[in-house]
Amino acid sequence: MRNFISVFIIIVIVILVINVNIDKNDNFSNKNVDVEKKWDRIASVLENVWDDFGLFSFQATPDSTIFIEMDETKSELQLIKYLEENINETDLNQYNIKITKKSLHEVETESFMMKVSGIVFDYLQENNYHDVDIYVPSTKPSPILKISIPKSSTRSSENIKKELEDVLASKSDKLPNKDISYEIQVVEQIDESTIESDALISDVVEDLEGTENHLIISDKDIFKGNGIYKMSWAQPSDSKEYKFHVTNNTGTNVTVQIQQSSHTKTYNLAANDSTTWIQSAASSGDHTIVVTTSDGRIFKGDVFVSRSDVPLN
Repeated sequence: MRNFISVFIIIVIVILVINVNIDKNDNFSNKNVDVEKKWDRIASVLENVWDDFGLFSFQATPDSTIFIEMDETKSELQLIKYLEENINETDLNQYNIKITKKSLHEVETESFMMKVSGIVFDYLQENNYHDVDIYVPSTKPSPILKISIPKSSTRSSENIKKELEDVLASKSDKLPNKDISYEIQVVEQIDESTIESDALISDVVEDLEGTENHLIISDKDIFKGNGIYKMSWAQPSDSKEYKFHVTNNTGTNVTVQIQQSSHTKTYNLAANDSTTWIQSAASSGDHTIVVTTSDGRIFKGDVFVSRSDVPLN
């Protein structure tokens, strides 16, 4: 009889533990769904006034911050007032809003330079110029596309520059704004040891969260009106590997760029596709992931970055 009571007590405890775990999972799932619904309602309001307030882009980050880029000629105060009047107070209190004002020319220049970068990248890939690398283009104080070649290269910086200028001139019809002046700079690599090797595509799109994995960027349902998504993270010295995953929900190809120490590695992702890359032997310090649509249309999709404390498969 005593054994029967003991077994019965154990069964009751097991059932209670299972129920508690189910409740926890349900609560976590319901919380995530609730947050997503709140963001969907806010995003819908922002989309409806895209032109009225000169919005260039907006996105929500995992730390509950909404970043908005808008035309500098429009009123930031009027936008905030409109959001307060048209968004449920409970929804709005979920987020901090940070607004950046830019000129239309600045946004057009950024988009233009990313297209220039894309044309150059495609040309280098087609011609197997694997020792030539592209930096993320800068727009301030003036638009510059920086190219690097190793000291041991048989090509001179002058010849590479002239070659790329000729290529861009021949494809000027693919550039939307002919009035933007830019410069191509070709420099020799100073320290190749700080440059990461190309990331490898993972055979299986795995969960980026886990015991040894630390999800550091988790942006879902991104809506970037200027076609450019950009986010940075700090890679610690004790973590040598990371994964980055992009889901492209647009009807056009995108380029995925990883910038580290002002150096860039570029990867291609087809329309309505998703891929996970694994980066080994990662250098410590600041890294930036940039996703750009091939034709400047709005980028819609997801971006995840997860660093690991153990070697990734």
